[in-house]
Amino acid sequence: MDAELFRFTTTDLRDLHIAVMTAFEQAAVLAPALNLDHVRAALARVGWDEPVADDGLQRVLAGLTGWGLLEASQDHSARYTTPDEFERKNLQWSLTPKGEAAITGVLNAVESLRHAVGLQSAVLDAIGDDLVTLADLAAQPRSPATDARIHVQLAQVERHLASLVASVRQFNGHLQRLLRDDGTNDDVFADVKRRTVNYLEEYVEGVERPQRRLVAAIAGVEALGLPTVFDRALIGANLAPVASGDPGPMWLAERDRRWQALRAWFAPADGSSALVGGLLDIARTAIIELLRVLERRWDSRRRSASIAHDFLALARCFAAAPGDDDAHRLFGAAFGLWPARHAHLRPLEGQPRGTTTSWTVADPVEVAPALRTSGSLAIRGRVSPVADPARLRALRQRSQAEALALHDAVRAALTTNGAVRLSAFGRIAPDAFAELLDLLAVGLDAPIGSDGVRRALSADGGVEVVLRDPQDGRVATIFTDGGVLRGPDLLVSISLVSSADEFDEAIGG
Repeated sequence: MDAELFRFTTTDLRDLHIAVMTAFEQAAVLAPALNLDHVRAALARVGWDEPVADDGLQRVLAGLTGWGLLEASQDHSARYTTPDEFERKNLQWSLTPKGEAAITGVLNAVESLRHAVGLQSAVLDAIGDDLVTLADLAAQPRSPATDARIHVQLAQVERHLASLVASVRQFNGHLQRLLRDDGTNDDVFADVKRRTVNYLEEYVEGVERPQRRLVAAIAGVEALGLPTVFDRALIGANLAPVASGDPGPMWLAERDRRWQALRAWFAPADGSSALVGGLLDIARTAIIELLRVLERRWDSRRRSASIAHDFLALARCFAAAPGDDDAHRLFGAAFGLWPARHAHLRPLEGQPRGTTTSWTVADPVEVAPALRTSGSLAIRGRVSPVADPARLRALRQRSQAEALALHDAVRAALTTNGAVRLSAFGRIAPDAFAELLDLLAVGLDAPIGSDGVRRALSADGGVEVVLRDPQDGRVATIFTDGGVLRGPDLLVSISLVSSADEFDEAIGG
């Protein structure tokens, strides 16, 4: 490839260069050669509204001609009445093959950047329909009209396959960026991931169905003789003659290459796995990876505070401190490392000292050695004998047993026979209300499963909570002596886990 092919997009006048090349590309359909006035009119049609002097426009055209993107020629069909008209209409410019390739590449790049990423399983149905139509046309007797339709139908198959490959490539890149994207907030992150999972699941279901039809359609075309189909398509293409030789062999070689690509996607000739099967594997793997990313994100969100997180938060506070004095106050509040003041001791003169007096100006105080070693000035005598704790232990055990029994009774009263609406609890006692809030908090903190249900166990593993949002917008109202609770009317299931087997089953073991 010529290193100067895209040079016109790298100069200070790149915007004007691209506008001029785009004007020639659009005008080439009906007017392959343009003089200076025609170039101005074509620039206006592509949206260029900045004034450009004739000298500047001619320099741009000369530069593009020098790079081999345009070719200049004399317009022998024009009539000139004045020297000014001769200057303006004598020369005309047209795109060279190199210029056509350059502006096509730029426009394709712009289109690729603007293209919304998407996977369409309907493309597979379109390829299958086109292959069936191609087989029907190839089975008809030879005629110029039928051969032309064979050429158009084969080109349609190739375009649909190219669209499928481009969509898969772009979506895989989008998917990798999505897996690495951790900069969004939790709600946006979770919403995008869940919608992508649903998107992939629908695509997998849409791809699996037409795959067998495509294999049969490819076999149907090949049964008629692939070389014969290509020869008839070549006749229908009606290729224009070129000076370098017959373009037919190269055209046929390209058709064969693209057909082998089609077979590689759906029915490889060597019996290997079809690429569309790999696409399904990629989609299924992506679903698993997205769910894992979601789980890790929610796990990190639910993780309890740690010393490392505390120190990181403190470091951010230090970095945001306006000055050294504020940083010193923050340090004192965080660590409490103030010097020992012993404000309760009197100085040598016996005068009381205010607790707000700075140690830098306060009088010195004699500190007894006992205070330095034991932290107390009290004179220690014989240690009192340790009382028998049996009676106190029995009282505490009985109190704990009663509290545990009361707690179990409260939990038993909250259990449901299957799933019920949260509003079914109505009015409950304060202790039962507190226990219900704890169980709801545990359930809402659990991740949503693939069936749309949250499942969780209480901290001691004795109660299983299952929550599901019916998405009907109903509001539950629960009354207690302490107030009224209002919230979404969830479907709630609360059950006791009374054995090890039930515990293992509840946690998925």
